[in-house]
Amino acid sequence: MWRVSDGDTTIYLLGSIHLLPPNIRWQTPLIGRAIATSDTLVLESSPEETVDFPAIAQSVNLKPVRDRVSPGKREILDAMIARSGIARETLDGYKDWALATTLATGDAIAAGATARDGVEAKLWSAFRSSGKTRLAFYHAKEQLDQLDALPDPDQRKMLENTLSGKENYWETLKTWTNGDIASLEKTAQCTPLEGKLVGQPNDRWARWIIARMKKPGIVLVAVGLGHMAGPYALPKLLAARRLKVERIE
Repeated sequence: MWRVSDGDTTIYLLGSIHLLPPNIRWQTPLIGRAIATSDTLVLESSPEETVDFPAIAQSVNLKPVRDRVSPGKREILDAMIARSGIARETLDGYKDWALATTLATGDAIAAGATARDGVEAKLWSAFRSSGKTRLAFYHAKEQLDQLDALPDPDQRKMLENTLSGKENYWETLKTWTNGDIASLEKTAQCTPLEGKLVGQPNDRWARWIIARMKKPGIVLVAVGLGHMAGPYALPKLLAARRLKVERIE
């Protein structure tokens, strides 16, 4: 967690994990204090929004997913499909970006992790119960539409990256609970695809935060952990724009 502050405004930045098992205790005293003192919560999208994922994810006349990936990745693909619990016939009808996002959650689902137990859902509920302001950077469908608009080569690269063999939910969870940003920095890449998936959203959010710093108050911004590390990391973007940014946990 980071703190961006000036004389009368404080904005906390919390790197989150969207899916968590129900027994994970993630509210440290510092995070609890940020929740208690913040008057506004900002997430990537509202946990209350629903979206018809299959309607956006599916397309016609697609090759079977096994024929869309490199031969060397097919064993990893088969294992990830098995962990996802989703029928291969269903996944064969998914576009590459949808396959990537669906398969990437397979380990989390196998571990019993759910969005209901995730950081965002818990924060949204806490701020709702306290009658505090809740905002979202995007509508849920807008996020999916942005992925759907990626050119085919970028979608294929996204899928291949998911099948790199490096996706490991438990390792990510361990990194997050330990606050091990150094490990995330080692795997973060400065590529055109990362620029689109991480850099562009972070630039948009940084501009929002800079504008919000002109108004007094305390705000908690919680976005995916991947947005907090690497060359496009949100804290780095804000520090580069001469804001006072401190890592506090």
